[in-house]
Amino acid sequence: MAVNASNGSFSAQSRLYRLDGEGAMSSLQVEGWVAREGLSELGEMRVVALADNAALDLNDMVSRPATLWTTRADGSETGRSGVVRAAEMLGGNAGMARYRVTLAPWLWLATQRRDNRIYENQPVLEIVRHVLDGYEGYTYKVSAEVEHHLADLPARSYTTQYRETDYAFLSRLLAESGLGWTTVEDEAAPARHAVLIFADSRSLAEDAESAGAGVRFQRAHATESRDGVQALARRRRRGVERVTVLAWHESGKHAISGQALAGPANASGDDGAGLEWFEPLGHGSLLNQAHAQFQATLLMEAVQASAETFLGRGNVRTFRSGTRFTLQDMSPLGPAGESGFEPVFALDRLEHAGVNNLPGQADASMAAKLGALDDFLCFEDDEACEATDDNVRDHDDALIGVGRPEAAVLARAHEVGYANRFRAVRCDRPWRALPAGARGARLVGAPSAVGVHTAIVTNAEGATEASGEDEIYRNARGDVRVRFHWQADGDGLAKSRWARVAQRQAGAGMGMSFVPRIGQEVLVRFLDEDIDQPLVVGALYNGRGEGGIPSTPGGKSGEAMNTEVFAAATDGKPSAQANLASGNAPAWHGAAGGDEQHRNAAALSGFKSKEFGGDGYNQIVFDDSDGQLRMQIKSTQSASELNLGHLIHQSGNYRGNVRGVGAELRTDAFGALRGGGGVLLTTYTAGASEPAGDAAAPLALAGQADLMAQSFDGVVGAHQGVRLAAARGTTAAGASRLDGERAPLAAMTHAVSGTVAGDAVGGAAGDASAKHTEVVDGKVPHLTDPLVLMAGRAGLTQAAGRNVQVTAGELVHWSSGQDHNLAVIGSLRVHTGQALGIVAGVQKGGAESGLDLIAGTGEVDVISQHDVLTMQAQQDLRMVSANAGIEYASPKRIRIANAAGASIVIEGGNITVTAPGRIDVKTGNKQFAGPTQMPYPFPQFTVCKSCVLDAQESVQSITDKA
Repeated sequence: MAVNASNGSFSAQSRLYRLDGEGAMSSLQVEGWVAREGLSELGEMRVVALADNAALDLNDMVSRPATLWTTRADGSETGRSGVVRAAEMLGGNAGMARYRVTLAPWLWLATQRRDNRIYENQPVLEIVRHVLDGYEGYTYKVSAEVEHHLADLPARSYTTQYRETDYAFLSRLLAESGLGWTTVEDEAAPARHAVLIFADSRSLAEDAESAGAGVRFQRAHATESRDGVQALARRRRRGVERVTVLAWHESGKHAISGQALAGPANASGDDGAGLEWFEPLGHGSLLNQAHAQFQATLLMEAVQASAETFLGRGNVRTFRSGTRFTLQDMSPLGPAGESGFEPVFALDRLEHAGVNNLPGQADASMAAKLGALDDFLCFEDDEACEATDDNVRDHDDALIGVGRPEAAVLARAHEVGYANRFRAVRCDRPWRALPAGARGARLVGAPSAVGVHTAIVTNAEGATEASGEDEIYRNARGDVRVRFHWQADGDGLAKSRWARVAQRQAGAGMGMSFVPRIGQEVLVRFLDEDIDQPLVVGALYNGRGEGGIPSTPGGKSGEAMNTEVFAAATDGKPSAQANLASGNAPAWHGAAGGDEQHRNAAALSGFKSKEFGGDGYNQIVFDDSDGQLRMQIKSTQSASELNLGHLIHQSGNYRGNVRGVGAELRTDAFGALRGGGGVLLTTYTAGASEPAGDAAAPLALAGQADLMAQSFDGVVGAHQGVRLAAARGTTAAGASRLDGERAPLAAMTHAVSGTVAGDAVGGAAGDASAKHTEVVDGKVPHLTDPLVLMAGRAGLTQAAGRNVQVTAGELVHWSSGQDHNLAVIGSLRVHTGQALGIVAGVQKGGAESGLDLIAGTGEVDVISQHDVLTMQAQQDLRMVSANAGIEYASPKRIRIANAAGASIVIEGGNITVTAPGRIDVKTGNKQFAGPTQMPYPFPQFTVCKSCVLDAQESVQSITDKA
């Protein structure tokens, strides 16, 4: 290739530099170039070139691989390859044009792609390979020592790339793992170079100039036969003595820490003693103790690598980042007597400047026509550099590769054709990238997950729809798997990930439990804003229900909504509960508040669950409709529910017709009401401020029943009747099973009048056990025994469709203040194991009759099958038959007597009449007949005597003899 100048010609042959590229780049002649590079940094090389064609196709240059060949002192060539990132036409004049092409490692392409990916349970090297394999046609290599370096590092439970470029993602992964990368020439690679990932900088390749005898420490002069280093400064910084990292291990519920101490080579004397780098990391950042120690060691190695650096200038044309070299004759830089120091260095950061050896006339001509070359020998972030002499300053470290090459470097490049400035580290220590951008939760800066995100709950396979009854998928800790909306799909990527679920309250065996179900959209935050630590904090509705209010975007009339679907609701049938879009719509809403719709002005709130794989549900509803406050606890299982307040029908979002006011407890299945310390059922009201156990009215009624029973018991005793056990006692005189010191009714009255301590459960239980009834401050009403106390202010009705059974293990006592009626359509049977006492007329003796036994049809039979049947009255005893006779029959004796001593006795076939005075027999006709026998048939009970005795003994119902 030849470029024609105005007064001559020159070619690429025998030039110091030449650019090897395809297409339009083949027409370019190198005029000058600059480059910057560093370990684990994206470098760039900008080549300024000339051409005799001002219309070269720039698009044809971009994305092509190219190599800048440099002629060494021995005549051989060394190349620097890259991919053309940018191409510019800087200007043209008189048939000449100046171009600039910018080359970068192919890894620069990773800065142009941004992704959102989640990796689960994968080693870091597999993640790196997965990302780099996505760049087809580009080559990367992994150094042999990397596998050994990562051997003890556990697989990463989760690694998330979130809104960051592939390059940023790879950079932090490599830094967290103590890995670095550089570029190496590779003629077989499509891009002519490869990215090399390494773990130990001591294993880097040796620089070509250094191979063998090393690099000379010499002046830069045309008479020198070899390239060398002209200036070198050794810089040491005071470092820390130890590094400590600390993080919380979630599953183990304990802190994990690791510590690394500085080696002797980094000893900083008394001034540095005790200095510590303490790095508290976020939740789950350290997987185990070995991982903590690994991170602490990496951090200490990074500190040691940056604590001692070497800054230099030279003209070694083969120098490039990621190589090592041995420097000759550098003893003046080492302290006297320093042992173990070898002048072997690893090149970290460099900036290069090169000026081609064009003919002098051409050089001057180009400057006149197209401007000075130095104006274009700059980097993309062009800034002026201050240094203009050969001295190496302390701040030069930070300026290497910034803006444009140092003025002294450019000046030396014009003199000898090439110059560089570099930073190197000792090769007897591993190079590690010093963490930058760390923010507490992560050792290496990662994208912050600010604010809240949304995600969909999934099953194990990542499906967002439940299958049958399997609506929940969770682990033992209660975590659920979620899929973020920004999450990418692909081979090797997780379709979902585990996320902790926050509860409103949580404790040992206590708290609330919210389990998001598959398909629900949840709200997610991140601990320490760490993208790898998601935390579900709530759930969201994301559906679109039927009907509703028309939207008015910007005040304009929106699409009319169908409101007729609301009118179809009835007390037993909901309507407008479907979703018009995929997602989940709320159970209750305020979009149908009209009387002809759902009558619900967003008044319903509460909680509603759903049956696995079915339509059943449980719910707690709070209805805040004005003047119609209501609460409902409901399960569709057997229609079991508790309704309080304004009772209405409710079907879904529909508020139906009124059902009443008050409270309702109902179920279609079995129901039970149990109170271990007693149950009070009463219609006597008590103020809202009164104690729960207030039973003043039932207590008064119980006391009246006791007084009535004692009064009747005394009267019955006077008439020699069967005494009342309820007043006298059952187990003993004045005792009962309920209370050994009181008869049953008195014991019950005492139990109802109990009071207990109102400030502590233990004290209340003690007072109830001791049967306290004192009314003092601090005591509240409470049953002393587990009674069921029912009291109806207006009445108490017990009704059964079939049977009513009243059973007591000790006593049944019925009493009424006025009348007591037993009305039986069939038969009335009264069976007693001991005695049956009927006493009447004891309070109203002057009434026409005390006890009436009347049979409307049939006979009145009063029979004693065993022992004596006695009928007695204080005054008259009358037995009258309106239509038939009265018969007395006894197998042994019949005796009719009065209190004065007169009697008639029939016994043993004889009739004996006895009187204290005279006996008058008055008759119209006297006739004495002889003896005769007249058998009398006795009626038989349907139960035999032995059956009665056996049933009485076993306390069972009597069995029919048949």
